[in-house]
Amino acid sequence: MERGKNRRSLSHPLNGVPAAISHLNNFWSGRLKQRALLRIFIPLILASYFGSLTFAVWMFPGPFDWRTKSMSRLLYPRNNPQFHAAVSLGVAVTGLLMIPFGGYIGRRLRVISPLPAEIGTLVFNAGAISLVLAAVIVSQPFHEVFARGAGICIGIGIVAFYLSATRGLSVPADETHPRLRLVLAWSLIVPPALLVLMLRSLAAAHFQWSNATYRVLENRSLWHLGFWEWIGSIAVFLFLLDAALFLPEND
Repeated sequence: MERGKNRRSLSHPLNGVPAAISHLNNFWSGRLKQRALLRIFIPLILASYFGSLTFAVWMFPGPFDWRTKSMSRLLYPRNNPQFHAAVSLGVAVTGLLMIPFGGYIGRRLRVISPLPAEIGTLVFNAGAISLVLAAVIVSQPFHEVFARGAGICIGIGIVAFYLSATRGLSVPADETHPRLRLVLAWSLIVPPALLVLMLRSLAAAHFQWSNATYRVLENRSLWHLGFWEWIGSIAVFLFLLDAALFLPEND
């Protein structure tokens, strides 16, 4: 009788709750193996985000110029009645898959620069959650608020991580090599993105400058939202890929 009771207690559904909570905590805090990020998360992000968007552009009813039209049009039921749900699911899954990267990167950079790393983790994860909300809530003005919040928070988180990583170059030479590769890889992404953002802000300010350079910058054809959304998405993906490749396996 006692042995039977023990078997029933072991098979109780609630016995798996602590393990599930532990897995969720590991997922949220980025306690994952490097190979899991490279073999599972990175390919899934590539497929869910770029795959769903590319499929939706291809199947869009009527012409869709990805260079000029915003990605959000693919999420609206009135614009994309057949496949908007597939795009929403793909983008939402991408946001969920990005969450562990905030903790993974922050945990490894915290020893170098605790405050920027902590800020980067919190803000980056907030951006990933905003991306999920922007994907599932497509009614205005909520979608636009969450979409802009995702872009801003993910961008701030990336800059915070980049600043934290650059401080790692001051450690002794025998420890800098993995971080040096990381900083070099991120430097091909973050500074150019900041430069484009600065130029876009100057163009949006509509200063009354007469020089030819400013007139070129102010040209609206250079700043079509769709084109820069794709460029920004690729930059974020490469940033995460570099983090998985070059950050050390251990915290």
